[in-house]
Amino acid sequence: MKKGFIAALLAIFALSAAVAGTAQAVEFVTIVTGSTGGTYYPVGTIIANSMNKEMMSKGVKVSAQSSGGTIENLKMLKNDEAEMAIAMSNLTGFAYKGVGTYEGNQIPSLRYVMGLWPDVTQIVVRKEAGIETWGDLKGKRMAVGPPASGTEFTSKLVLRAVAGLTFEDIQPEYIGYSEAAQALQNGRLDAFNAETGYPVSAVSELYAGRVPVGMLEFSDDELDELQLEAPYYARVVIPADVYPKQTKPLNLVGVKSALIVSDKVSDEIVYETLKVIYNDREAMKQAHAAFTKVDYDHPMAGLYGAPLHPGAVKFFKEQGFEIPGSLLPPEAK
Repeated sequence: MKKGFIAALLAIFALSAAVAGTAQAVEFVTIVTGSTGGTYYPVGTIIANSMNKEMMSKGVKVSAQSSGGTIENLKMLKNDEAEMAIAMSNLTGFAYKGVGTYEGNQIPSLRYVMGLWPDVTQIVVRKEAGIETWGDLKGKRMAVGPPASGTEFTSKLVLRAVAGLTFEDIQPEYIGYSEAAQALQNGRLDAFNAETGYPVSAVSELYAGRVPVGMLEFSDDELDELQLEAPYYARVVIPADVYPKQTKPLNLVGVKSALIVSDKVSDEIVYETLKVIYNDREAMKQAHAAFTKVDYDHPMAGLYGAPLHPGAVKFFKEQGFEIPGSLLPPEAK
């Protein structure tokens, strides 16, 4: 009886140890994204779900988390509060190099996984507010993005470069896209910047709503003025009928967004992430239109300032892509 009891105890201990060992073996990966009304969050969720289908059996659990956007995401990677993020490539490059807004605050641990779609500057305006030109934003109530977001950075940059305005010239509101769309519909806002890939759910809701809205476009001269200060911007044209009641193309500008990662993440996880993205790309395109804007044939185009992760270098070399020397990580040189 005593021997049986001891045997049972040993079996329980062995089972507990096995369970504990399994729990310890799970590696958690958090992808930080953006506000729920934008593009980063739903896309991050799709990527996380696809990764889980393939990688949970290998002991990797991935989750997407909403955030304030690029600037907060870069900070979270620096502070080891997340492992992966979606971010604007210009700010990622600034942070890696420690230049511009990141002078004295360099983040050398940043690595690219791949380029995604262009983040498009979409300044939605309430037509009743009488905003027809960039100068008409003066004195108006405008949502410029959440605090410490890439949208806030871009709002400052574009207003200054194109219209000669600062936040002191407008009435800035530091809120996310969904809240901004509701406020504009209710007449509490005159404009807001939806700086992300298109289509954006918050913008779609506005175009489909009862309050007439439009979007400020960029002339060729205005694009030239912007590129003098920010040469990483390029022309982006949103075709007609992307948004409800949008009957003509919209001549806008954008910056390439990217999937980025900390250099602490293993080569295997980054390699497997790219395998999932490339293998599941058709399903992902069906799940969200932003994936249709990803240039899978030129996944490194538009990446600025920071290098690839070694796991990405391995994947792209196996796929026959040529890796520019500027994108090779220090550990691969």
